[in-house]
Amino acid sequence: MSALAGRNQEDYLIELTSAAIGQREAAKNAGRLNWGWIYKMSDYHHVANLVYYKIMWEDDPDIRPWKDKFQTRYRKAIRVQEICGELRTDLEKRLENAGVHSLFAGESAILGFYPQAEMRMPEPIQILIQKKHMNDVRRIISEMGFEEESARDGVHTWRSLQSGELSVSVAEAFPFTGRKIRKWFAEFPKNLPREDGRHYIHYMNEDTLYIYFICRLAEKYARGQIEIRDIVDLWLLISREGPALRWKEIMEELESMELETFGEYITKLAGKWFANMYFREDMDMLRDMQDYIFSKGEEARRENEAILPLVRTVADNYYRDLKKEEKAKLRSWRFPSLEYMATPYPILSKLPFLLPFCWILRIIKQKRFSRKEREKEENQAEEP
Repeated sequence: MSALAGRNQEDYLIELTSAAIGQREAAKNAGRLNWGWIYKMSDYHHVANLVYYKIMWEDDPDIRPWKDKFQTRYRKAIRVQEICGELRTDLEKRLENAGVHSLFAGESAILGFYPQAEMRMPEPIQILIQKKHMNDVRRIISEMGFEEESARDGVHTWRSLQSGELSVSVAEAFPFTGRKIRKWFAEFPKNLPREDGRHYIHYMNEDTLYIYFICRLAEKYARGQIEIRDIVDLWLLISREGPALRWKEIMEELESMELETFGEYITKLAGKWFANMYFREDMDMLRDMQDYIFSKGEEARRENEAILPLVRTVADNYYRDLKKEEKAKLRSWRFPSLEYMATPYPILSKLPFLLPFCWILRIIKQKRFSRKEREKEENQAEEP
């Protein structure tokens, strides 16, 4: 597929998504479209259910082979969002009764801005709590029929034993990379206002919600994980609450976290995509952002570092972690466990304190073997 054709597919996918959330007719595309590509890309970006709104009555021969797949995603969104709604209500009651200060973040914070809940492809329920309550939360979620699946960087994830489609992630702190960003959210959720009739369930006001979503998008953007669904979230938030937001104060807070430039450009990109806004001096940068998003962070990376230094920071962290992992593997290879070493050196079963000496012997033997192999290759190369 040529670069021009690729751009045409991207732009039309954005047009279909925009028409769905704007509840309007989609513009007709003049060229021939690769509907297989559109389905796969929309599914990756979790907007295939939105695209279905715009093609459900189409009978184009090119669309027909993929229509059932779009419909499957749409039906999944209806089914899972209904169950998730009941799960969120149940969790809220249980956390309130247990006295756990909680904030339902992520999808739960933005779902009310969608015209219908099924217009958003579901993601795991995300809850922020205080660290001291994790044991209480573990007990509550286990009693609800969930099994802990993973625990990493302070984020614990449970998956339903009855339905693998349902999962809950509970964090002791938002896992943001930037130190200044983590500091800004350090007192959440206890310093936030409480939901009506609740003592322990908190919520973010409009200004805080916008800042949170910019930080959330920045983290996903830097990791090359941002999706069209995320930009839809931002646009619906701005469309609903934009006129009432205290923009001066918001920009000051984002500036303190070094996100003011990113906040400006990601908002412009949302306006370009979903409201046909035109920013004459920024169109090249917005196109670079689109390339970066559709390529999962592979294209236009350097250009995007200019608006979000966090892109570079995340990359540095990734390669640093990779080097740590490689060093750990090397140490494990050079210095195996006692159980492993007891096979070639049976004496270790009786005298385990000799393990360091056996490591040295093993390394010496490996070096001798490597040297002999190298000499053998050199001799073979010299033969006529």
